[in-house]
Amino acid sequence: MFSKAGFIFIAFASVTVQCIKHENLIIAVGDELEFLTDGSSYRTLTLDSYNATKLSALAYDATTRRLFFSDLRHRHGHIFSVSLDEESRRPVEDIVERNNNESVDSLAYDPVTKTLLWTDGINRSIRRFQIDYEHVHIDEKDGIEIVHFLENDANPQGLVSDPCTRMLYWTNIHSDRPSIERSLINGTQREIILYSDLLLPNAFDVDVVDQVIYWAEDLKNGHFRIQRSSVDGSETHIFYQGIGDFIVSLTVGDHYIYWSDYGHKKLWSLRKDGSSARPIILRTFRNPAMGVAVFRHQPLNCSLIMSNVHHQELAMENDSLIVTLMILTSLTIVAAVAILIFRFGRLIGCALPFSSNKTEGTFAFQSFQNPVPNNTYKMCERVI
Repeated sequence: MFSKAGFIFIAFASVTVQCIKHENLIIAVGDELEFLTDGSSYRTLTLDSYNATKLSALAYDATTRRLFFSDLRHRHGHIFSVSLDEESRRPVEDIVERNNNESVDSLAYDPVTKTLLWTDGINRSIRRFQIDYEHVHIDEKDGIEIVHFLENDANPQGLVSDPCTRMLYWTNIHSDRPSIERSLINGTQREIILYSDLLLPNAFDVDVVDQVIYWAEDLKNGHFRIQRSSVDGSETHIFYQGIGDFIVSLTVGDHYIYWSDYGHKKLWSLRKDGSSARPIILRTFRNPAMGVAVFRHQPLNCSLIMSNVHHQELAMENDSLIVTLMILTSLTIVAAVAILIFRFGRLIGCALPFSSNKTEGTFAFQSFQNPVPNNTYKMCERVI
């Protein structure tokens, strides 16, 4: 009976795992943007009146269904945007004009303040611009603010914003002191959350729902690893380690994480819960996929996420309280047992008043100068 029930449970769990679908993805590869639906069907996104060159970083806003992307070799612009609402016609808006002394390595978007943020590795800075959809086009020097200007030899790369906790995360691939850092989106309260055992954390993303960060690092001899930790840098561990080429981009969905490599030109996926035996290949491209983003149909529900974070904090507090109570209970039991043992030892070692004429082989701890009649004493004895 038990074996039959176990077989049914395993079969049901297997079917459940197989039924979990991949998220829909937007991919920047070469001079094209692609949609990948359910990890299998794909189509190219037609851009109206736009001559793309080498598309790179992506940031998607589910509230307005607008995609922001960078073009590394475009003659006129750094950052562009396109609405994904219309199927027939998609005009591309020029957001930030090109400046040869600046770069756009990663993009992030904050839907709360309608602010576009990006890392500039050439000038070791993180910049932002508040989008006004009535007057989208801006000059490179007009209205752009610097959120962070990092120290010498710093090189900010991956950038992610959390609209629910109002935090901004980024990787610093400093040649001597690589790190993962964060601050509030307005730039205050900057702190380094990870700096030990880091190589070059290039590809990077934040799981806002679970409050976990993921990053990929390339090791020696063609190996790489993907690590993850809590958003404060605690509980760091290796999520996956394998053989491959340079990891270009990484993004996190509800059930899977996705990454693309530079050498094999493939897009990979792996279950977040660790139930996958190995990653699977979703697509192979002619050019490396330089940017991957999850295409969400609904924006994140921050009330549910913050409630989940609050429940996790309460669970941690409850766990600490339970551990404390267990320790106090154990100490109380140990103390009670010790007292009982001590009293039992006293009862065994200490005789009640008794009569005895035998004094040979005994030693009295107390000397009685006035003997009690009939040789009756109350004393403790030990054998010599």
